[in-house]
Amino acid sequence: MYKHVYYLIGSLVISWVFSFFTMTACASSFQIIAAETPMGAGSKQGVRRYIVRDVFGPVQQLTPIPGDLLYDPAGLALRSPDEVFVANRAAHTGNSSISRFALYGSELDFIGTFTGNGVTDCHQLCFDPVSGELFQTNWTTGILSRFVFDGENNPLANGILQMPDNDKQLGVVVRPADRQLFVSDYQKVRRFSHNLDGSYTFIEDFAQDGGALYHFMKIRDDILYLTDFNHGVVLRFTFDDFGAPIYKDSVAAEGAVDMDFSPDGQEMYVTDHRNGGIMRYRYDGETDTWIRHGDKIPTPMLGGIVVTTTVCPLAADLTGDCVVNYEDLMVFADQWLVTGDHDYCVLNANLAGEPCEVTVEDFGIFASQWLMEHTLSFN
Repeated sequence: MYKHVYYLIGSLVISWVFSFFTMTACASSFQIIAAETPMGAGSKQGVRRYIVRDVFGPVQQLTPIPGDLLYDPAGLALRSPDEVFVANRAAHTGNSSISRFALYGSELDFIGTFTGNGVTDCHQLCFDPVSGELFQTNWTTGILSRFVFDGENNPLANGILQMPDNDKQLGVVVRPADRQLFVSDYQKVRRFSHNLDGSYTFIEDFAQDGGALYHFMKIRDDILYLTDFNHGVVLRFTFDDFGAPIYKDSVAAEGAVDMDFSPDGQEMYVTDHRNGGIMRYRYDGETDTWIRHGDKIPTPMLGGIVVTTTVCPLAADLTGDCVVNYEDLMVFADQWLVTGDHDYCVLNANLAGEPCEVTVEDFGIFASQWLMEHTLSFN
């Protein structure tokens, strides 16, 4: 390996001289995180991660969250830009759990896994954007699990919310404007009002089309986005003066099960649970519509998806400290000329993307960022 290091160092000195004054790091980078969730049940599949260095730009696969830390991941939620929670479906065995990961730069650390308080068959989970409370759906029991966090960020059971029909749950989301809670079943969405004592009161069910298979939800710019897996669309709802949802339109998206948005709101990403892949959409402000653009990002069947700004914009940062130095060079040298799985590339030195191998093309990118540094901000 050291022969590789000496060769690469010599090349770096030459390359860095030419690139030092011309290269800059893109400040608008963000990270897409998507759970591998097969239809029916899974096992130890992982959670995929990608970096997008500019909106509408190409994606580069990051090292995934390994499946041996998970158990059939289904839903994802961000507690903050640098902490992601993964709902483990556990192959519908009733042994579900929630795993936590800290994000720093383009790397991550496993925090731990917890369960209890009715957690049995997890699908989507979400945080109340006002209080920070965590809500976890359970597919078969009709119980919505609730958690708060103590001063040391440990999860504490905060009771449950029993669905009035005792039926299935798939998606959950809280509207920031009035803290209404929405919980989806296949054919309907339940709507609850938030009370001052922290309890919830059921208001009504609503649905748009017969024969739907509603799944996950998000709220963006006070518009409710709801996936309909059966019809292959993402439905959009606005709200009237009393907080009741009003159907607005739909966006065609085959196999849609979840969606999220670029930090500037100009791009939407939708996961395909039937055939796999992440579909990309561009927002047209003049017509207030979403327009499909670009190629589908190829993946296995997916479930939940989130987008976070926590990522290092330096592609050559291979150690997570957002500084490109000798430590990163050692990682690069260790992977030099190595070939990996083209469908699930875990070589973080594969900077140029497909195919999954570390070659001179990757080294060109590495050399162009040699000794660059980017300050990470933590929330």
